Amino acid sequence: MERLEETVRKFPPCRAACPAHVNVQAYVCLIQMGKFKEAVEVIRRDLPFPAICGRVCFSPCEDACSRINIDQAVAIRSLKRLVADIEREQGRVRAEPIPKRYSEKIAIIGAGPAGLAAAYELAKLGYPVTVFERMPEPGGMMRYCIPDYRLERFVVRNEIEYIKDLGVEIKTGVEFGKDVTIDSLRRDGYKAIFIAVGAQASAKMNIPGEDLEGVIHAVDFLRALSLGKQIDVGERVAVIGGGNTAIDAARTAKRLGAKEVMILYRRSRQEMPAHPWEVEIAEKDGVKFYFLVSPKRIIGENGRVKAVECIRMRLSEPDESGRRRPIPIPFTEHQYEVDLVIPAIGQVVETWTLPPEIVSKDGLIEVNPLTMETNIPGVFAGGDVVSGPASIIEAVGAGKRAALSIHCYLRGEPLKRENLEEVTWVKNWSSLSKKERRYESPVEKPRLSFEEVRAYLERVQRAARFEALRCLGCGPCAECLMGIDLCVKDKAVVDENRCIGCGLCVEICPYNAITKNENGVAQVSEELCKGCGTCAARCPKEAITMENISNERILAAVMNAIAEVT
Repeated sequence: MERLEETVRKFPPCRAACPAHVNVQAYVCLIQMGKFKEAVEVIRRDLPFPAICGRVCFSPCEDACSRINIDQAVAIRSLKRLVADIEREQGRVRAEPIPKRYSEKIAIIGAGPAGLAAAYELAKLGYPVTVFERMPEPGGMMRYCIPDYRLERFVVRNEIEYIKDLGVEIKTGVEFGKDVTIDSLRRDGYKAIFIAVGAQASAKMNIPGEDLEGVIHAVDFLRALSLGKQIDVGERVAVIGGGNTAIDAARTAKRLGAKEVMILYRRSRQEMPAHPWEVEIAEKDGVKFYFLVSPKRIIGENGRVKAVECIRMRLSEPDESGRRRPIPIPFTEHQYEVDLVIPAIGQVVETWTLPPEIVSKDGLIEVNPLTMETNIPGVFAGGDVVSGPASIIEAVGAGKRAALSIHCYLRGEPLKRENLEEVTWVKNWSSLSKKERRYESPVEKPRLSFEEVRAYLERVQRAARFEALRCLGCGPCAECLMGIDLCVKDKAVVDENRCIGCGLCVEICPYNAITKNENGVAQVSEELCKGCGTCAARCPKEAITMENISNERILAAVMNAIAEVT
């Protein structure tokens, strides 16, 4: 564990917090210099989906950004989207096919983010890879369950084409457990199999009336629309649940013409798993929220939904999820008249497609936590099918880990824990998050169009360079590619007379550069200090300052960089 933590601490906080370990500091530095093409190339070293994640990633990198302790986090996700969109507007970049170095064929089940990320990494290593997908098009939840207004289909298609350019073969319309099995794949010569089928079935509410006409679960609702099916939402829609999928379903129903869309959630707003900014946007779209209510039954008339009967809830002590447990309040039943009910209480794995010997009691695939191998030799699994529903970037991280594990398995090499560079950092960055203040750069405007492209791009590029210059560069400089003389970092200096020994600086230092001396006063290691300024920004007694804050050489470099932008 010590070696693992030491490996992760080599990264700046943003990169360490990213499940895919994207080299944020490097591409932000390149954006500072206006090298947008090179920035995309740096992103693609670790992430096959720069445009997708630039739109829908929940940006843990911004939660960890040292700048958040001074004013606002750098708009890392928006900068990623910008450079990816600029590249696309200049024409889709085709990847050069990678020569095959190895003969062992690898099968990947599922063309979602985990499966495609694993295929991407294995193709770069030189393996022949085939991805099997049961849907008509690859992409998984990215393609079928994220609405167009958040992630347009051509964006997904372009990034998958890049993976195919590398030499990855994708076969669609192939169902695992029916058209192909582990045994049939082995007979066809595949030496390793990675199962990444996701969690694409909707969890049931198990209440009376759930089978009425006019009840459609959120995943099925979003998937049907993406397949071009017409759904009459009526005038009043109730969405049950508090996650991001519930928000997507509600905002989609509003766009389909529903006059009133309500989200019914059994906990309070603070306990909602949906991202706060998604909730705010839904409210701006006119979606209504009713908190501390839970459905008891769905009332029908002539076989079709007429109303939802709910009961009011109160919150008790936290449950296993860390959120306060909702408890029904007797005799508080009430009804909402609706035309359509969309349950969105979570997704589950379709276990009937999987070999029973690898499925655990909780309905997920059980794997070795280090190697990601199941109890069937040579069969690996990862993503939502192992972890339960998670995010795209977490699925990408799982796919990358699986690719490394499969490579070691096929080469007969031991898999070393420190090589995985897992995000198991001892610092609790989420406790420092102030994402409600998160800066949104102009790249969050609607996607770039071909109309007046030049003028728009020039304006946005200038704004992006200004935003990139807000980066504190608080990580090691070995890969920063800065190009301007900003690598002379200030060092933290402690005023022993003002320090009260609270230890806050010790806890939040990303590099363990601060300890307490025998008198309980903070002391800084000049060797370990990277000059990020996090400790100075957070010190309650202003006992820490940055030594060379007015260094003429640093200021001159900053001014020169700004002059280039303007």
